[in-house]
Amino acid sequence: MKSSVLVLGVEEFTRKDGTRAARLVVASTPRNSSARGMAAASLDVLPEVAERMSVFPAIYDLTLDLPIGGFGGRSEVRPVVVGATLVAPVVPDKVKNANA
Repeated sequence: MKSSVLVLGVEEFTRKDGTRAARLVVASTPRNSSARGMAAASLDVLPEVAERMSVFPAIYDLTLDLPIGGFGGRSEVRPVVVGATLVAPVVPDKVKNANA
């Protein structure tokens, strides 16, 4: 599944078991019609995809995988970003500075 999203930043970290992980902070319009402004959410992202993302804030085309997992009969779907392509930076000069 592909989606264009405003990506605000990325957080990379190491879990207690020593594996690397990362999360994207994205912005979207709130579902509640009485809310104004943007709502922030986080998405899990593969660490190797997060490393290639260097321009923030920016619009990215994200490729999502929707793995289904769970415990004790409860199923859960957590989107995982498996690919990202820069569409446009929010500040045009950011691309020039990131490539320098």
